[in-house]
Amino acid sequence: METFDYAALDREGNRLTGSIPANNAREARDMLRARQLTPIDLNRARTKSASRLTGERKASHKDITQATRQLAILIDAATPVEEAIKIVAVQFERSPMRQILLSIRAQVLEGAKFSDAIRAHPKTFTDLYASMVASGEASGRLAEVLDRLAIDLEAAQKVRRKILAATAYPMVLSVVAMIVVVILMVFVVPRVVEQFESFGQDLPALTRFVIGVSKWMQNFGWIALLIIGVSIFLFRQALKRPAIQLRWHEFLLSLPLIGRLIRNLNAARFARTMAGLIDSGTPALSAMETARHTLRNRVMRNAVTSAAVKVREGAAVSASLRQTEVFPLLVTQMVAGGEASGDIGKMFGKSADYLEGEFEAATSIFLNLLEPLIIILMSLVVLLIIGAIFLPILRLNTLAF
Repeated sequence: METFDYAALDREGNRLTGSIPANNAREARDMLRARQLTPIDLNRARTKSASRLTGERKASHKDITQATRQLAILIDAATPVEEAIKIVAVQFERSPMRQILLSIRAQVLEGAKFSDAIRAHPKTFTDLYASMVASGEASGRLAEVLDRLAIDLEAAQKVRRKILAATAYPMVLSVVAMIVVVILMVFVVPRVVEQFESFGQDLPALTRFVIGVSKWMQNFGWIALLIIGVSIFLFRQALKRPAIQLRWHEFLLSLPLIGRLIRNLNAARFARTMAGLIDSGTPALSAMETARHTLRNRVMRNAVTSAAVKVREGAAVSASLRQTEVFPLLVTQMVAGGEASGDIGKMFGKSADYLEGEFEAATSIFLNLLEPLIIILMSLVVLLIIGAIFLPILRLNTLAF
């Protein structure tokens, strides 16, 4: 779906301008006429308002979560959608969310659907968000869908905060330790070497090794940093190519521990989205086609695409997912139980709860082990440097006696 900028005349002859999402220009004109507007100018957003769209600031995850929660409460209290949007927008004084919500409200007042108005702001709202809102509009359960979205956003924010809190100390510790090592190798060791040259004796192998590394860092350290930076940039550019990205994601899934974590995290995100969509009244097939966009691993995303084709042909959701051989067995078994009991959405939700708990426990253990490992590793490096400095001094003292 694209966004078109339009200029149109209303029934009184007033000139109106705005944006409207549509699959093509003809559909956009039909939508305008359905609003009793006569289009006089219509262009794709790229040609006329690309600067406005690209210049729009993205709202933070916290603001999106807060706005979604408040909209759910207001709409559940029978507040009209456009009024609810206005009330929520006023609460954001210095946030981009204020202008975004007011823009959405303006489109809703012009006759656009709430979900279509949301799609006009892809920097802030994902396709999944808009699709779930559309399903809520179609089923008449918009407040319930927004509440579900708010719960999911709050859960994601909670996980993000936990990971940030758990990784902050190891990251700071690693950076400080690396700075200390660089200072020792670039500034301290060269000054000590000047004193060693007056000894007139062969230096220990460890000392010669450390001196060699120190000289290399002084002469070629910046080149190494440049090579590393360029390599990272080229690698990220290469990952934008679907074939290379697919192979990289296959490699990640094949790793012993990391592969399992990636699989569980993606499966949990998919299951959580499926639960929300199905509970909001979306058919299982449409839910699969929408929820697959939450999968960041291309292998698993392609697997869901293949599974959706089989479901369209009449196969069961659980059987289709099981045949992909990329989803955890727990998910397919619980979904099969949900199909038997007629409550597939609930079983998707339970499988998501379990996988999220398992992922959180595994990452917690890993991060708790990472901190002492970093301390031990960096301590060994520093001791190695100090040992290389003091070995010649100790040898000289031994010879003196």
